[in-house]
Amino acid sequence: MKLFFLKTKFSLTRILLASLLTLSPALAANDVAAIGKVRYTLGEVTVQKMKKKNWNPLRVGIQVRENDLIRTLVESEAGIALSDGSLITIEENTTIQFEVAVQNQSKTINIPSGRIFFDVQRQKEGRELQFKTGTATAAIRGTNGFIESSPEGIVVSLESGKMLVTDAKGNALEVNGGETLVQEKKAGMKKFKTPSSGSKSLAKEISKQKESNSFSAENLEKQSQELDKKNSAAADSLAKAKPCEFDEIPQKTSATEVLVSGKCHAKVRVKVNGIEAEMDQGKFSVPVNWESGTYGAKRIRVKCAVDDAEFLCQENILEYIEPTANDDNAFLRINKSKALVMNANGLKIRGEFFSEDPAAKLTIQLGEWTSENLNSKKANGFFDYEISSENPKIQGNEKFAVVKLESKFKTLTDSIAILFPPQVRILGASPGQCQFHFSLSRTNGKKVQVNESVDGVPTTSQTFSADVPKGNFPMLPGTHVYKIFVTDESNHGSEATETFTCEE
Repeated sequence: MKLFFLKTKFSLTRILLASLLTLSPALAANDVAAIGKVRYTLGEVTVQKMKKKNWNPLRVGIQVRENDLIRTLVESEAGIALSDGSLITIEENTTIQFEVAVQNQSKTINIPSGRIFFDVQRQKEGRELQFKTGTATAAIRGTNGFIESSPEGIVVSLESGKMLVTDAKGNALEVNGGETLVQEKKAGMKKFKTPSSGSKSLAKEISKQKESNSFSAENLEKQSQELDKKNSAAADSLAKAKPCEFDEIPQKTSATEVLVSGKCHAKVRVKVNGIEAEMDQGKFSVPVNWESGTYGAKRIRVKCAVDDAEFLCQENILEYIEPTANDDNAFLRINKSKALVMNANGLKIRGEFFSEDPAAKLTIQLGEWTSENLNSKKANGFFDYEISSENPKIQGNEKFAVVKLESKFKTLTDSIAILFPPQVRILGASPGQCQFHFSLSRTNGKKVQVNESVDGVPTTSQTFSADVPKGNFPMLPGTHVYKIFVTDESNHGSEATETFTCEE
């Protein structure tokens, strides 16, 4: 070691040490674990950094780090998005502090006072999110609801999932979705079932009772029954109205964000994982994001509300996947819920796909015809393509449509049977002979009934078991509207209409 500290290197060593000492505060600040990011704030919300005494405004977009104290004042609120996509909503008059257990990356949220709502993604095995108050702790791995801290005791109310609550004496009680737990100094922890669990309306009732000094587990349970009667009828009515339509969400993604979008009737409010959507003439689009590397299932819950009526109008689980060397997560599926029939409007092929290769090519083949590349950001893992019945490259004798997904690692295909109904065309007329001509194709060996009507009145019916290159129907004197419609044994068919004049 003595050889290392040669006089010739002493000055350089001193300079390096001085530089490190100068940089150390910045390095230390960056080394503090980032817990999440501020998604939104309302009113007056402030933050106190570790070992600091001053309170500064909490701004949207800044990172919340380990040991940060966050405080909301009257009529204030803040939303904190955690790294895995979970959301913590800090209600008014609340103070919280984040911690991280380094050994397993579990998170602890200290709540000295106030109330928070939470919508927590399912945590990985061995990890959990823990809430800590002055009177109890509550551990969860994935759930949503609210938790409240006060000197009298903890209140835990869950809409879904489960939570283990442990008081200072080590007594533990499990709370499940649809249950609310109230801790009292004398009676200890008590829980009861109510559909209002985890809701804003129940939280408001708690505040109301505390303001009137009438709060207790018994009073809250009694009043929750009244809330259930009032809210359930309104929520059921809203749900039956189906007030919103949603765009599809992929089952898998390698991106760190997915857009939840759709359109609702007027006056409908939408929340996506606790985030209030901005409505633009009924349309909305809310990004749900998470940090890179937080692989696993991501739950997306959408709530629709009008006034006090609220219900869960959509819930999806998508998989945020870890990239592989050979596109192992790729998949391709055609929607085969019903047979595809080519009619006058064409046919639609729908399905979903995923590839880790952003340049992957997705095409549909029908006979000699091939579509353009359907893979784009707008596709969002789905394809919904319409093939025109007038496409000149389609012969009408094709049996299958093939969807192909080609990445730089592999090629996947899926196929679906296509049915072409018999096709009738009116070829023209011989006015002097008072006949008009038609062709019948795509009979495929099945019995096909050809019906004629004149000016809407049925006239003639014939049955064919083979294609007819050219057939004839008589015309009446004068000008009339002639319509031919054909149907096969499966009740698939087509029609054609023309107006002709018989000069007889």
